[in-house]
Amino acid sequence: MASKRRAAVNVDLPPPARARAAASLGGVIRKARRDAGMTLQALADRSDLSISFLSQVERDRLTPSVSALKQIADVLRIPAGALMFGPENRGGAAAIGLVRAKSRKRVVFPDSQIAYEMLTPDLRRRMSVFWLKAPPHAESGPVFAHEGEDAVVVLRGRLRVEIGGVWHTLGKGDSLYFNSELPHRWRNDTDAEAEVIWISTPPSF
Repeated sequence: MASKRRAAVNVDLPPPARARAAASLGGVIRKARRDAGMTLQALADRSDLSISFLSQVERDRLTPSVSALKQIADVLRIPAGALMFGPENRGGAAAIGLVRAKSRKRVVFPDSQIAYEMLTPDLRRRMSVFWLKAPPHAESGPVFAHEGEDAVVVLRGRLRVEIGGVWHTLGKGDSLYFNSELPHRWRNDTDAEAEVIWISTPPSF
């Protein structure tokens, strides 16, 4: 049944729509997988990601984290940058991306209630902007560091962010900027949900 759905998409989409689908993150992954002669099941087995998750990624229903993109890229033996940064962004031309509230993509982590909604069209840009909803007593996990810079703005509730071993408590309206090469993580240690805008350049997750 899945193969029939793929065939229908290829036949029924007009040329401009097919071009947009091929240029999307899911389209790039699908093409790379098919060029490698790999089935979706084989990619799932080798990347330790579920076939249902990968299927939704290829159809642009879900946006994987950067770490998941790197897992996929490793299996397909292509540079991770080929997935995270599209060729349409390399020529220096300005691009405009409008994301409607009801059309935001989600970055999903297994067994987690933390909600990350993308405010940028995808992860193939030079920065990422996320709307983070942190449930009570949720935390990001162990400290990590990456190239670039991060900025955080708290919209609602309270969030604690550790940077280089120092904890910073942010309330509604507070903002924080830091060099993301410093080890960092966040935690919501309250009984209420926190909502935060998190910006990273380059995209890292």
